[in-house]
Amino acid sequence: MAKNISIELLDDARSLHEILESCKNLCKLVGISEENSWLDLETSGYLVRYKTRDELYLNLPPYRKTSWKFYDLYGNMINLSPDMMTFFGRSTIYHPVKELENSSKIIVESKFLDQFNKFMAEHGTDHVSRSLKIHEARITDDEIKQILAGVKKQTQHLLDMVISILETE
Repeated sequence: MAKNISIELLDDARSLHEILESCKNLCKLVGISEENSWLDLETSGYLVRYKTRDELYLNLPPYRKTSWKFYDLYGNMINLSPDMMTFFGRSTIYHPVKELENSSKIIVESKFLDQFNKFMAEHGTDHVSRSLKIHEARITDDEIKQILAGVKKQTQHLLDMVISILETE
């Protein structure tokens, strides 16, 4: 079963979400479900367990950390300084794999942008920076593909481990 799932993962014959569900069943059969709770997080989304942005960011796997692209009201991209990107540009891609597989981009909720807009209005260094308002932030298709590739790599690592365990028994 593990070898078949591994082949399906490479072939892209089934959706990644379906493959993760098969991996969850496999882990139950082998008796290693507890050690692989990340499968539940990938299929259900990370907001199930982590409620605040900081807690979410600290517990996200590295392959789910990307950078936002910021846009003004007219759709023009806004480039922020590296310091501002470090503070405000940390993305939190908490969406379930199934949702990511069906998305070409993700629009970041305005609640994450309100903090930035308020900060700039109060602490901007000049009139232009104080009046800067970010209307939306996006995660691009390329970044979504990078996240899905990370999930696949983690899944293959799990399958290799299961195969190794089964071969030694």
